[in-house]
Amino acid sequence: MAGARMAFSAGVRPFVILPAVVSLIVIGAGLTLVFSYVAEFASYLTGTLPDWLSFLGSVLKPLLYLFGLLTGAWSFGLIATIVGSPFLGELSKRVDKLVMEPVPWWREIAPALLREMRKLRYHLPRLLMLVVVSFVPVVNALAPFLWLGFGAWMMAVQFCDYSTENRSQNLAATLSLLANNRAATLGFGACVTVAMSVPVLNFMVAPVAVIGGTLLMQSFRTEKDKEIE
Repeated sequence: MAGARMAFSAGVRPFVILPAVVSLIVIGAGLTLVFSYVAEFASYLTGTLPDWLSFLGSVLKPLLYLFGLLTGAWSFGLIATIVGSPFLGELSKRVDKLVMEPVPWWREIAPALLREMRKLRYHLPRLLMLVVVSFVPVVNALAPFLWLGFGAWMMAVQFCDYSTENRSQNLAATLSLLANNRAATLGFGACVTVAMSVPVLNFMVAPVAVIGGTLLMQSFRTEKDKEIE
């Protein structure tokens, strides 16, 4: 909520608009693609139903579109975040009020994308392990809770890491700080995960979550400094 309030303040508003536009384009194009496949699959599925089950077509079609909308919105929202990472990093700097030597935005693209690749390298093995667990009998009863927790953790890492990157620290520094504040981290990540799945709202999630994640990291560092003192 603090991120949403700050997103419309004069100091950072210009740096929110461009990532929001990128998100809108990526998510819009992605959902158009998803709906085209859903329409084909729905037609195929209803066409294979026997006559006595034809009434299920009116039930299955809305459910398929709803599933496509929610999963597509979340997935392409994450892709939009990766594509817009150079601009989101600049937004985080403004929130952090870091004084740095100005760097042309195009020079930020390669380092920002490299950082995103490191995050993917961290997330993918855990994601694959969850997929395997989801097919293991008995153990897979816990899969929905594991997926929820993993989704929240992944979103927190994604949006809190910009603040660490701006300080030229590695991903391990982000993970350490988040692990020491696990409850707040998962709460923040869960809120972002839910917001990312909401159509229309989700194109604004990335810049707002970057601001929120940066503010959250500031609070974690403040608490850590107090403990040291």
